[in-house]
Amino acid sequence: MWSQKGDFLTNAGNGIEISYRPGDKIQGHDTDLSPGSSQRPSEHLTELRRNGMTVVNGLIDPDAIARIKQQYAQRRARLHTDETPYDGFFWMGGGLHWCADLVRAVSHPIALWIMQEFMQTSDIHFCHEPIITTLKPAKDLLGTFPDDGWHADYPYHPGVFPDEHWPADPVLGVQFNICVDPFRKDNGGTQYLPGSHHRLHWPPAEFNQGGTRLREGLHKDVEHIEAPAGSAVLYDSRTWHRRCDESNISGKDRIAILNAVTPSWVLPMSDKKPASKQYKTSDVFRQLSEREQQDIDRLCCHATSATPSDMPLLNRRISREKR
Repeated sequence: MWSQKGDFLTNAGNGIEISYRPGDKIQGHDTDLSPGSSQRPSEHLTELRRNGMTVVNGLIDPDAIARIKQQYAQRRARLHTDETPYDGFFWMGGGLHWCADLVRAVSHPIALWIMQEFMQTSDIHFCHEPIITTLKPAKDLLGTFPDDGWHADYPYHPGVFPDEHWPADPVLGVQFNICVDPFRKDNGGTQYLPGSHHRLHWPPAEFNQGGTRLREGLHKDVEHIEAPAGSAVLYDSRTWHRRCDESNISGKDRIAILNAVTPSWVLPMSDKKPASKQYKTSDVFRQLSEREQQDIDRLCCHATSATPSDMPLLNRRISREKR
């Protein structure tokens, strides 16, 4: 990472200063500059370890956000005509083969480094293809307090770990959400319980009863995730959280990109082969750099690795319909 001032770059790690004009090599390499976070990767890692969450700003620049939203809107108008405009959410897959900006975002090297260090392995993968999720503005849900919704993310789902025992170390899952729109209280930014990743168990039944009223009862310490557009929210998958459909009082959709990231030996949640095949034959694949191609290959296209001898033997995830 470098900071730029005029025609000079300063390395954030060692303080070395070099002159730079667009097209110049940096340390002997052809390099493109792109906006980065205001914090060093090591600072994000410390925050993630301490709090179970960190927000990495500047993952997508405004021009890329605009292109993602334009392509998303075109596909929604063509393929999701049955979706109602209010209340609830829907998911859109397939971004690997139709949106180069999405692919560049989910393979951002700083985000990948933080997650690898946090899970103590460079061998990581996605447990489903990247999903674009849309939280619709609330209408009938305004003023209501729906039951349910509190959960932890994969692989910390019921039935996956033997005897429901979640190890304290190492961490075996990070949720990697990218804010196409900002996350705010008034547009349904995800609700979460700070520090709940330390509890090492699924939210109890009573946490999903009677609706969630912030600052009251069991939910007195619940917060909304807040993050600017273009940022990534990285959090320990053991964190208790919920999608709060009733809280989007903004009158507008809130769009994000979801990724469940684990060590590469953890079984994926769904079959990634169809998406991988479409991606490999798409124009998007040919637009990417060699580094981006390599990262997407390991994240989305490789077979699941063998379980290490010192790791728990995880069960296959049970679908929601079978629970």
